[in-house]
Amino acid sequence: MAERQKANILLVDDQPGKLASYEVILAELDENLIKASSAKEALEVLLKTEVAAILVDVCMPELDGFELAQMIREHPRFKDTAIIFISAVLLSELDSLKAYEMGGVDYVSVPVVPGVLRAKVRVFVDLYRKSRELERINDDLEKRVKERTAALEAAIAQQELLAREVDHRARNALAV
Repeated sequence: MAERQKANILLVDDQPGKLASYEVILAELDENLIKASSAKEALEVLLKTEVAAILVDVCMPELDGFELAQMIREHPRFKDTAIIFISAVLLSELDSLKAYEMGGVDYVSVPVVPGVLRAKVRVFVDLYRKSRELERINDDLEKRVKERTAALEAAIAQQELLAREVDHRARNALAV
C-alpha cells in the first residue's frame, strides 16, 4: 500500500499563542500544519498550497474570518475546501448562520476542547482524502473508457473494411 501523504491544514489566527495551541492540539493528527497570522498571509499561502482544511479565527484585524472565508469561496479551486470557524466571542444564531453562509462547514467556540477539535479536523481531512481518491479513480476510468472506445472504433473500422473487401470479391466472383 502506498505511503499516506500528509494533508495540509491551514491555521489562521492573529494571536501567536492561539496558533501555537492549535498546533499542539492537532499535532497528534500527523498532518502538515501551516500557520498564518493574518487573512492576507492566509491568502498568500492558499495561492501556493493545496489545503484539506482551514481553521479561521472569526475576530481578526483588517479582514475578519467571515470576509476571509468569502474571499476563499470566490475562487473555484477552494469551493470545496473545509473552513472551520473558531471564535472566542460567543456568536449569536445569526452569526452562526453567517458563518455557514460564508462557506464554513463547522464552528468551534473557545475554549477549544482538544478532542473535539481534533475529531472535527480529522473528519474533514478524511473527506478531503476520499474526494481526491474518487477524483483519481474517476480520471482513471475516463482514461480507460477513452482507450476502449478508440479500440472499439478501430475494430469497427477494420470490420467495415473487411466487409467491403468480401463484398467486392463476391461481386467479382459472380461477374465471372
